[in-house]
Amino acid sequence: MGFLNKPIGWIISLCYKLIPNYALALLIFAIVMKLLLFPFGIKQQKNMLKQAKLRPKEQAIRKRYAGRDDQVTRQKMQEDLMKLYQDEGYNPASGCLPMILQLVIVFAVYGVMRAPLTYVSDLSKKEIKELGVGIVRLYDAGELDEKDFNKNVWNNIEKQAGKIKTEEGEKDFSKVGNPIADQVDLVRVVRNNYGKLDEHGYLPKGVEYKDLPNFYLFGETFDLSVYPTVALNWYILIPILTFVFTFGSMKLSKKFMYQSDIQQQQTADMGCSMKIMDYVMPLMSTFITFSMPSIIAVYWIYNNVLSFAQQVALKYMYPLPVFTEEDYKQAEREMNKGVKQPKKKANTAKRAAHRIDLDDDEVVEQPKPEPKKEKKDPKAGLIAPAQIKDESDKKSDID
Repeated sequence: MGFLNKPIGWIISLCYKLIPNYALALLIFAIVMKLLLFPFGIKQQKNMLKQAKLRPKEQAIRKRYAGRDDQVTRQKMQEDLMKLYQDEGYNPASGCLPMILQLVIVFAVYGVMRAPLTYVSDLSKKEIKELGVGIVRLYDAGELDEKDFNKNVWNNIEKQAGKIKTEEGEKDFSKVGNPIADQVDLVRVVRNNYGKLDEHGYLPKGVEYKDLPNFYLFGETFDLSVYPTVALNWYILIPILTFVFTFGSMKLSKKFMYQSDIQQQQTADMGCSMKIMDYVMPLMSTFITFSMPSIIAVYWIYNNVLSFAQQVALKYMYPLPVFTEEDYKQAEREMNKGVKQPKKKANTAKRAAHRIDLDDDEVVEQPKPEPKKEKKDPKAGLIAPAQIKDESDKKSDID
């Protein structure tokens, strides 16, 4: 991402020249970057809007397959959804590229912000190294001011100071590398020890105090190059504000973003886990602020506020559609037009759960049961036997 450093550094340098205060310059820079990246936000919003407009048709397809949860059914439903997306010109993956590009730019921005001597003061690598060597020289002489030192920075200075001794017992500072990799830290240490560095001639030629970036707020009472600590001082406000703005930005942005049925179902299924994540991410961001200069966390706060403002602006520029019950019914009629639904019969056997008609448009007609034939009496059609007459009354005549 080195090819991005120069243009980003040029923008930061220009902002600093307009307002020679690094915290305020970063605010202007954050606004400029949001404006430059705004077209990517518009593309994402349009893509989300296109998906939101398909919601009634998506629900109609899901309703068609409701009640069947086997693998073949789910595959057929996904095929129908992908066909819908293709017909409507919606690509679910089209929003990924803008997000990746923005992420790459964000990483480059943080790298440039932590190198103000290179991009704001316009010092060469050689001059920056000379500043670091001068710090090691002061440490070796026991004159280094320990004010506002980070533990890791102090350990690195000690490590570099251990390289200066030669086998002859002399001191060779040519072997010393820059003990402070983060230029924000280096600026703070050089500024606090500028008088002694200048007195001993340890400063690069032409580098003056005014060339060092200004990290102060409110005069020289609030130094944003200092790391926040868990203590009762003004710096503890940085982690607190980081948590508040990160948490608030996440919660409010969700209300302005479209969530598909699947996303809503996933959120509902995760339940308590999602609520925990709402707190975990801001807490992680807050924890990270204790391991970086306050000025970087301040930019983080700027970015969260501006990201939310962008989301609100996009919502009103491209509002998400609101559907009525009639819209869902109309979409259901449209999606089911020409699709014959099999009639349910009370006495028919249930199909196996793992089977499904691959084409629901074809309905297999069930054979009609043959009417029952009445059994014929085998004696039917024969002449019935004559009835025997009762001649008992003629007996008396014979006698």
